[in-house]
Amino acid sequence: MIRATAGRIQPPNEVEIAFKAAFGTVFLEFGGWVLDVFVIPPTGFRQLEEHSGLSGAILQLCLSAAVLAVLSAAWLLCAVWMRRGRNGARWAMIVVGAGYLLFALNDMSMNGLATLDWSILSSYAPDIFTAVISVVLLLPASRAYFSAAGKAG
Repeated sequence: MIRATAGRIQPPNEVEIAFKAAFGTVFLEFGGWVLDVFVIPPTGFRQLEEHSGLSGAILQLCLSAAVLAVLSAAWLLCAVWMRRGRNGARWAMIVVGAGYLLFALNDMSMNGLATLDWSILSSYAPDIFTAVISVVLLLPASRAYFSAAGKAG
């Protein structure tokens, strides 16, 4: 069902779910990065420090955090555009979500899932969120919203 308020089409619940899941994906990506770098042994920081020294490890982590921040900002910008009815942003999110799912399935098939522990769940959680975004954005209510938004704008 498409709602309109003050001449503007309001996004359906499916689009709102995808929008919130995009923020969840960023939260999980940053959380996973922090856990991998500083908490879960062997920590990425210690491994980098052994390989590159303290200054090299700090430089690598700063670069990694900056790239993650830029990609996360681009993902959230796509989510905002998607929520406003831009079909191109919707398709970008669908393609990225499908790619994440394919890479996760490939990784699972090569590594196996003999035991389901926290590290496996935490590493695939962002992939699952992006796959959910792809599925939700392909539902009929979402497609109708983007068709109506395209005709209105």
